[in-house]
Amino acid sequence: MQNKLTIGEMAKLRGVSVDTLRHYDKIGLLKPYEIDSVTGYRYYSISQYEVLGTIKELRRIGFSLEEIKDFLTNRNVKKSVHFLQQSMDKIQEKIRELQVIHTTMMNRLAHVEKFLESYKESDIVIKHFEEREYIQLARPVKWSDTEQAYFGFLELENRIGGTIPVLASNKFGDFVRREYFDLIRQSTDSSCCFDELEAQLFLLVQDEALEQPTQTIKKGSFVCSYHGGLTRENMLTQLKKLLEYCDAHGYVITGDAVRIMQVDISLTDQYEEAYYEIQIPILEKFD
Repeated sequence: MQNKLTIGEMAKLRGVSVDTLRHYDKIGLLKPYEIDSVTGYRYYSISQYEVLGTIKELRRIGFSLEEIKDFLTNRNVKKSVHFLQQSMDKIQEKIRELQVIHTTMMNRLAHVEKFLESYKESDIVIKHFEEREYIQLARPVKWSDTEQAYFGFLELENRIGGTIPVLASNKFGDFVRREYFDLIRQSTDSSCCFDELEAQLFLLVQDEALEQPTQTIKKGSFVCSYHGGLTRENMLTQLKKLLEYCDAHGYVITGDAVRIMQVDISLTDQYEEAYYEIQIPILEKFD
């Protein structure tokens, strides 16, 4: 290695861009050792090669350019030891963040794999759920307004401030009001009469630490089934089957139907591959 490096050589050897080095020069973080008075070419010394390596590592850990600049100004051993201690704190923080992301992604992967292995669209089963906490959108959304539904889910996601999106997490859903059930039972054409009906969007938040108030879906038994596709017609067809099942078996419905995304459009571009589970709360019979 020669005694001085051009800006291009320095950038290539340290794996940064020339623009990055020019920016570091501009803000006073790493000024060239020499600038040719005739050509204006920037040259860096061998010692600056090591300094740039330090800057890169500190940026990877998460230090700001201002913090790094302060550290590199009048360094001494005591100052370096203190900065190394700060570095360890930042590394531990990143490890914790990555562990949360890893756990979240593993849970989502396990959920989707289990769903794909076990679901059958036509099955109607009774499931028991423990109490579930949720936050809900302040305003209802009309069934016919798909765009507002998407915006509503994004708003809920932003409210929890998650590290990664909550799509593909079987947390998004909506409530189908019990007052609509008779209309659905009597309907013969699922494409009409429902444009003005409203859904209440929600997001399950069992795993999030929130300061905002939450509501709960009470624990209990639910008559459940899946429906594929994102169309209202598919949802109404399956919901009607569930209501008829409850009527035929004498189950008393105790509240609004819960509809939760199981496979959503963050996982597929094929709308028919998206799936919801409908859950109708009931009083289960005991013989």
